[in-house]
Amino acid sequence: MTTTTTFLSLAPAQAFAGFRKTAVQFECPVSEGDKTLEITLEVARIFLSAEGEGTKLLLEASNDGNLQMMRDVLSEQLKGYGVIPDWQGAKPAARPANQTLVTIDKVDRLSPSYMRVTMSGDQLARFGTGGFHFRLLFGPEGAGWPFVDEHGVTQWPGGTAAWHKPVYTTRSIEIDGEAARIEFDVFRHEGGTVTEWCDQVRPGTEMVIMGPGGSGKVNRAGWQGFIGDETAVPVIKRFLELLPEDTRGEAVLFVPERGDIQDLARPAGVSLRWVMREDGETPLQALDKLPIPDADRYVFFAAEKVEALAARAALLERGLDKSESIAATYWIAEKELAEA
Repeated sequence: MTTTTTFLSLAPAQAFAGFRKTAVQFECPVSEGDKTLEITLEVARIFLSAEGEGTKLLLEASNDGNLQMMRDVLSEQLKGYGVIPDWQGAKPAARPANQTLVTIDKVDRLSPSYMRVTMSGDQLARFGTGGFHFRLLFGPEGAGWPFVDEHGVTQWPGGTAAWHKPVYTTRSIEIDGEAARIEFDVFRHEGGTVTEWCDQVRPGTEMVIMGPGGSGKVNRAGWQGFIGDETAVPVIKRFLELLPEDTRGEAVLFVPERGDIQDLARPAGVSLRWVMREDGETPLQALDKLPIPDADRYVFFAAEKVEALAARAALLERGLDKSESIAATYWIAEKELAEA
């Protein structure tokens, strides 16, 4: 575990109320004493204590990368109170602890609609644990990479909004000490930033990635259903190959062409159905057909935002609670704000 602290020029009552409200919003466990407030997250712990007319904040995380991530998140939230925290123990660094320099080794055409990118780096081994996902960082031309300022907070040259940070799934990782080699798959679509990058990038190009992110956990329910559009194929591939061998269920994956169909590793009890877009079926229709049992179940749905929101409502209507399902937005129609 690693920690950092800061003093907030906020009255304890105001600070406690603000943090409590956020914790409730994100359903994080909260414990409170007369002059203390503790919030437990999956990768960190926030501890507030009254100190005179102000508030001391201690942040504890499982590793330096998660500590940097939480420090940045909290610093952004505290701006709303007019507070710029000065994190103690956080020294200015050439690169934030949750960001890693990589070298692109090769880019291959996996199928008509997918590319496979291979990258390597001296500090990539940590991506073997702690989450399946990472972000590629694309900044303004000539801006340089993000850095840590004197307060311990990540600064983004040109402003955070100027950076494109699409999320991808680690397909495979080969670890050698602290170094590693990672493969990830990219769905090609016209006008996509990463599609164009894949067509132009050359071996030896340096990039920075951020992460890992996500829980890094595979659900253990006896029956599992997976429905994903083109952008979700890489992550569902990863889930399927990590499922316990006795898992039962069904996976339905949408792709543009028959040449995109792959033979995916999965438990014998999990059926796999590929749907061509030209067939006219939609992910929501596939969800409606999914034969979900009454117990010991889990459903993963990922697609465009409008479909994901509709899927979330449909799953609740079918009686699945939040622990039994997830409906994830992997992109937003028209705007193309995310790729997976």
